[in-house]
Amino acid sequence: MNPIFLAIILGEVAFWMFLSLGLLSRYVWKKERLSLILLAATPLIDLFLLGVTFMDLSNGTKPTFFHGLSAAYIAFSIVYGHQTIKWADQWANYRWNNGTLPEKITLVGEVRKQEQWRSFYRFCKCSFIMLILIGSAFFIVPFQDAFWLIYWLVAIISSIFIWFIMGPLRFTTKKQDTSL
Repeated sequence: MNPIFLAIILGEVAFWMFLSLGLLSRYVWKKERLSLILLAATPLIDLFLLGVTFMDLSNGTKPTFFHGLSAAYIAFSIVYGHQTIKWADQWANYRWNNGTLPEKITLVGEVRKQEQWRSFYRFCKCSFIMLILIGSAFFIVPFQDAFWLIYWLVAIISSIFIWFIMGPLRFTTKKQDTSL
């Protein structure tokens, strides 16, 4: 099994374990301090994965699809990790602490367009981090071995354009229904 793929799986499992234990500590076991430590430790998973990935490349391993996936995982975690933890915290509060049911908000009109732009900007931040991580691997890897790094660069840049067209551009140019 590819060591980077294994590190990604371990990182994902560790993230959800830290998150689950952190929320259980907060709402079920009433250990606020332990909860904060566990939730604050989730970025350490990214550092672990980053270290494993760059050590693997530094040891002369040719980049694979999973090296790019590692960059995607790290970038996603940096940009969307806080939002994911906040979402899980709201549900845990509702489930275990008699909190209020998290609202499902339906966005329409101008508000939906604004949310499309916010979502696109978040994705661009995520993509920028991926590009930095993958781009920095070019300093370690000989160009003739960089197929998968180039593949990921093309995929990321293409994804930005596709997201822009299918998200904000579509909702910016779409005629708004004002009959509501």
